[in-house]
Amino acid sequence: MTTTDNDGFVRSFARGLAVIHALGRSGTHTVASITASTGLPRTVVRRILLTLCELGYAAESETRGFRLTPKILTLGMTYLTSLPFWGHAQRALETLWTQVTESCGMCVFDGHDAVYVLRIPSLKIRSLGLGVGSHVPAFATAPGRAVLGFQTTEFLSQFLDEASLRAYTDRTVHDKAALLEAFAAVRRDGYAWVDGEFDQHIAGLAVPVRDEHHNVVASISVNLPSGEVTREEAVKRFLPPLRAAAEQLTGLAPAFLNPVVVPTQREAAVSMQA
Repeated sequence: MTTTDNDGFVRSFARGLAVIHALGRSGTHTVASITASTGLPRTVVRRILLTLCELGYAAESETRGFRLTPKILTLGMTYLTSLPFWGHAQRALETLWTQVTESCGMCVFDGHDAVYVLRIPSLKIRSLGLGVGSHVPAFATAPGRAVLGFQTTEFLSQFLDEASLRAYTDRTVHDKAALLEAFAAVRRDGYAWVDGEFDQHIAGLAVPVRDEHHNVVASISVNLPSGEVTREEAVKRFLPPLRAAAEQLTGLAPAFLNPVVVPTQREAAVSMQA
């Protein structure tokens, strides 16, 4: 069993979170499938599932197995309602959407990914099925690069050593040296443009959002179908409203969003195998 040096680590709680994450994936979920995906003992998985059902966060059906219920949203909404900043960000994003009429979103860092904390979709882009809480690889997407471009050399070195730099499409930049050049271009230009590197049908333009210490802690982005406009056209049409939206939030973003340290993934389902 993998152990942790932190005396405050509660293994049973970590196991419960692992089961919740497993239930959040698509497909039919049974005790056997969750046992396989988490690496937890079968008896532990069953007790956690029954507890989640008793508390109303999960439900069981004869045909579909276990699933999360809408009550689980209360856990995530606590994050979005805990600070006034998110209300300001939502209004800025709504204004941006009315100006560009394309999919708009705000992302922060979570490990090696960019995670959407706010998103307003358009009818044009359905292939990714992105929503609030969706994770995308930071190195291969505009929201992620808009943050990475403003991090320290030490941060980027650690990030590139630990992240899974795989090719999602034939256009994915996944060479470390080439990515460092891409990050440098973001810092120079003040925005990130990524076309077809995570999804070959999607292009994105993103700008950084800074906290009260002027550190880049988040990004605002516009996504559109790849090939619909050139980079030059996208920059001309979308960059001014994007920057205006980011400017509204400058100094308001909480400093704790700063991705100063990239968390290393724990082995074997976060120290939970028996």
